[in-house]
Order: sequence, then C-alpha cells, then structure tokens
Amino acid sequence: MASHRKSVQETLRVKSDRHLPALDGIRGLAILIVVAYHTGGGAQSGNVLIRSAGVLLKAGWSGVSLFFVLSGFLISGILWDTHGAAGWLRNFYVRRALRIFPLYYGSLLLVALTAFAAGRGLLCLSHIWVFAIYLQNFPALARFTSSYGSPLVLGHFWSLAVEEQFYLLWPFLLSRVKTLRSAKYLCVATVVVSLCFRLWLWSRHEVSPVSQGFLLTHAGELAAGAFLAMCFRDGSWKTLDRVAPVLAGISLAGFASAGWLGRGFEFQGAWIIVFGLSCLTLFWASVVVLALRPAGLWSRAMNAAWLRGVGTISYGIYIFHVLLNPVFWWITGKILPHADRIQGLALHGVVTVVGSFSVAWLSFRFYESSFLRLRKRFSGMRREETLTAEPVG
Repeated sequence: MASHRKSVQETLRVKSDRHLPALDGIRGLAILIVVAYHTGGGAQSGNVLIRSAGVLLKAGWSGVSLFFVLSGFLISGILWDTHGAAGWLRNFYVRRALRIFPLYYGSLLLVALTAFAAGRGLLCLSHIWVFAIYLQNFPALARFTSSYGSPLVLGHFWSLAVEEQFYLLWPFLLSRVKTLRSAKYLCVATVVVSLCFRLWLWSRHEVSPVSQGFLLTHAGELAAGAFLAMCFRDGSWKTLDRVAPVLAGISLAGFASAGWLGRGFEFQGAWIIVFGLSCLTLFWASVVVLALRPAGLWSRAMNAAWLRGVGTISYGIYIFHVLLNPVFWWITGKILPHADRIQGLALHGVVTVVGSFSVAWLSFRFYESSFLRLRKRFSGMRREETLTAEPVG
C-alpha cells in the first residue's frame, strides 16, 4: 500500500508540474469575477447592452463557488496524498494557518483600530470576537456582524468562515476512508447533504441572506472539488475530461434557466439557491477539468502569466476590495467631488481595482510572504501544496 501510494505521488508530481499552474489562472479568473460583481452596475441602464451586462454581473457571486470548487480540489488532494505521513494533520493545520491567519487577523486588527479611532472601540470588541473565531456565518450570531463600530467592511468574510469550518471537519472525515472509491462516495454524499439542506431551507421558507452563507449551504461546492481531486488520482479522470465540455454546456444552461425562472441571477430565492447553485457547481467543476487539459484554448487562457499573477495575490485582493471600500469611495469623492451617479460608479470601480490590487501586492510581497516562508519548515511539503485556493465572497 505504501509503495503504491509513493508511485501515485510520483505520477501526480509530474502531472502537477504540467497542469496545476493553470489553476492559479482560474483563481485569478475567480477574483476578477467577484471584483466585477462588487464594483459593477448598469442593470437599470436604458442602454440594452449595458443593461444586459449589468444583469449578468449579478451572477458575479459565482466567483465564490469557483473558489470553493478549486479549494476542494487542491486541498483535498493534499490531504489524501499526505494522510498517514508523520505529523500530517499538524503540518496541514499549521501550514494553512500560516497562509490564512496573518492577513485575516491583521484585517481584524485594522478594523479594531479604526473603531477605537472612531470612539467605538468597546462596541467593536463586543462584536468582533465572532469574526475572530470564524462564526460570522452562523444565523444565530447575525446580530454581532451587522455593526462592529468600524467604517471598514467585513461582510464578505462569511466565505472565509465556510472554508475554515469545512477544513476543521473534512480531514477527519477523509481520513476515515481507505480507498479512492470510498472517498468519492464521501464527496458525493456531502454534495447530496448540502442539496438536501438547501431544499429543507426552501421548504421552511428560510432561504434568506442569513442562511445563504451557512456551511451546509456551500459544503457541496467544496466536496465537488474534492471529488475531482480523487478522480485526478485514478483512471476516471479521462472520462471526466471527455464529458467536461458537455457537462459545462448543460449546467450553464441549467443555471440560466434557474435565473430566468427566479427572475434574476442574484444569490437569493429558491430557484438560484437550490437549483442554480447545483448547476453552477457542476459548471465550475467542468471548468477546472478543462483547465487541466494539456492543450486547448481554455488551458492556454488560464496559463496566461498575467492571470496567474492575479491569482497569486487573489486572497489579498478579496480581503481589501471590500474591506477598504469606504476608503475607495472617499478617494473617488476627492478626485471627482461633483460627479454624477454614473461617473461616480465608474471612477469608484477604477479606484477599487487599482487600490485593492496594489495593496494586495504590497501585502503579499512584504507581509504575507514572510509567513509563507515559514511553511517550508514543515515536512511533507511538495510543490502542489503551494497552490492553495483562498475563497472570496
């Protein structure tokens, strides 16, 4: 068994060197979709083309789903390959903490400092603990996340909570199965449980903004990526590669139908949350498969150096493009104090992109990288482990 696993790992290392860099490009694509979602507009425009683009931008939350699928693919593969090695669980959590925690808790510290500067420090301390322990997506604690005394914005941190909660449980579940086939069954079961949970919310008329960020609502996206990771390690990947274009087309049509029936592409309403999200998960899973092809238009696009560069700093872009939104609006007002609504929105989009990308690059270069270097001290590390996917929301 040990020799077989070693042989599999050697094969994966060769495959990873050829194909996995494209996933950095997908991560770049995901963050671009989310930034467009948060800075876009035009849905009320009188121009047909602008209005159509604005309606489509309302589906930009789907970038979060792409991140979840990608994260499930990469991290579940790491867990499967390293399980059983000395200190595998410790290494996994320490390495993940070194990647996620510095920027996350640095952001919370910045929020607390701005709250104290605004004279609302005690309010912040009485509320921000929910974010500190990754419970901001719990419906019962929603009252703590609506106000925390700072002008900075933390509403997008729900997706970070989903990921941390998932990976608090997933390593233990995955370690209980012994074969790739059993691991696939676990992934499929998780997808089904997530779908049933959303159906249950719908039946109780509890599909609301509070429940939309709950772990069980999105566990299926992460598990779908994990399913791909298991297929990547056996012969079934060839089958996935063959059917991926068809699945992508069918699932995209299904998502479009859900939007039409639900009268919009926003992440709200039963059609999108129950049916549309399932189609979208299948679509992004197909996209990941297509990106890992050794050749092809999609693979070449995802391997573009500039897009992979964006993917490298995507975690910081995600954090800052919403966190610093009040700052970006202030800058917009200083540049064009008498701008009309359209001019203001357009300039704000430019300021947000330039500002968040710049701050993210500086953060990665001079702050996050120092923690990333510490990860090398932990054994069991391979090149593909550096390709972790951070969520956006």
